Amino acid sequence: MPPAAPLAVLDLGTAKTVLAVCEERDGALHYLAHGEVESRGLRKGQVVQLDFATEAVKEAAALVEARTGFPLERVFLSLTGAQPMALASQAGVALASRSREVTRDDARRALELARNLDLPSDREMLHVLPQEFVLDGQGGVRDPVGMLASRLEARVFILTVAAVAQHNAVLVANRAGLEVEEIIFAPLASAEILLKAEDREMGVAVVDIGAGSTSLMAYLHGAPFHATAIPVGGEHFTNDLAIAFNIPREEAERIKLAFGYATAADINDATLVEAPSLAGRPARELPQRRICECLESRARELTQLLRDDLTRAGLLRGLGAGIYLTGGGGKLAGFAELLEEGLEMPVRVTAPELVNGMPQSLAAPEYSFLDGACCYGHRVRYHRPPPRKPWEKWLDRARRFLD
Repeated sequence: MPPAAPLAVLDLGTAKTVLAVCEERDGALHYLAHGEVESRGLRKGQVVQLDFATEAVKEAAALVEARTGFPLERVFLSLTGAQPMALASQAGVALASRSREVTRDDARRALELARNLDLPSDREMLHVLPQEFVLDGQGGVRDPVGMLASRLEARVFILTVAAVAQHNAVLVANRAGLEVEEIIFAPLASAEILLKAEDREMGVAVVDIGAGSTSLMAYLHGAPFHATAIPVGGEHFTNDLAIAFNIPREEAERIKLAFGYATAADINDATLVEAPSLAGRPARELPQRRICECLESRARELTQLLRDDLTRAGLLRGLGAGIYLTGGGGKLAGFAELLEEGLEMPVRVTAPELVNGMPQSLAAPEYSFLDGACCYGHRVRYHRPPPRKPWEKWLDRARRFLD
């Protein structure tokens, strides 16, 4: 059997564009290289200037190709904004008049029927994820293969996104010479590497605060339950400081990371922070407390938006394992504690476990998608069914006709 093709992951973010490549060795993933450049042409996780976004991807790919010595062809691609909307669907198939053993093909047919929904022209399916199977009225079954039943039903979680946002993200990769193997909602990939099975059973949400937006993926009773995106991210905190104090945006980012805190009450009034001014004016000293008051206002807004969303989804009291906070925006000092207080549930800032051989610099919350997508892509490839032969497709059509 020929060796598996290298697995490449492209994180097309508002602040940074990162491309990483791994390969399989003896059934395990091993890191080969990555390239990171500043993003251009993106806002709130969506493409707004095609040429600039494409050039950034080309630069990241060139860095990786120089380090690996081979050209890249296919990637797993991130999607963060794109107005995600989750739907629930259910469908069933009659197996026989008497109980018989459920096959893998039976499960696939039920899942295929469950995903057969009519969507508006401006929406597209991104993920169709099984929640449970129902055998002759008995629910809660995760894998029905080998069990006995006369009727099999599948309940699925369908994540749809704005079609134009998805198409433009794919177009950027294609124009950079890369075929998109699969698009992944960023928190879904992060969940792959951050969450344990027990967390999913108790109820848990991954909250990924990127530069341009905040994405959320929630699980309940072991299955995906809810997903959303909020158009507020780390850049909004930075821009607030830049506008409030008339300082360059780069300096506002530096000050946020070095001196920022999500609540101002405990900050000493006497502590001053030197900040350069715009247009060559002399630098000033800003009270750290005023800086933190500015950040606190945005932090409380984001907390309330997350609380409102979880309330609408019926999850505010349902997440026993709480929130896993990831993404670069989640590193603001004190924000996890503020969020924990506002949502009244445990919140932890989490960094990913690294793929074998990855540099320690990638063990940071802002790289959770990168690490998780490598594992996600590896699993998808492993479980992807081989191409079906013509006679197998004909047999499937015959079975559907008989059903």
